[in-house]
Amino acid sequence: MIYTEEGLQETQEMLTEMEQALNRLRREIKPFNEQQYSIMAQGLVSQIRQMRDEVDEYIGLVPPSEPVPEVQVPAYA
Repeated sequence: MIYTEEGLQETQEMLTEMEQALNRLRREIKPFNEQQYSIMAQGLVSQIRQMRDEVDEYIGLVPPSEPVPEVQVPAYA
């Protein structure tokens, strides 16, 4: 979660680095082994999406996400 302008800047810098890493994988791995690329890229893509969502929320592009309500699980005897 981003709370400050400094946090925004740090997140954007990390996002740039992760996008560059993903691009390197795309250039260096995907042409030779697409399955390996998919496996290696999966975690990066997930983190990039999460960071983009946090930036969008902080700058007001999307409304703040609402907390997920707790789910009450009935006890079975």
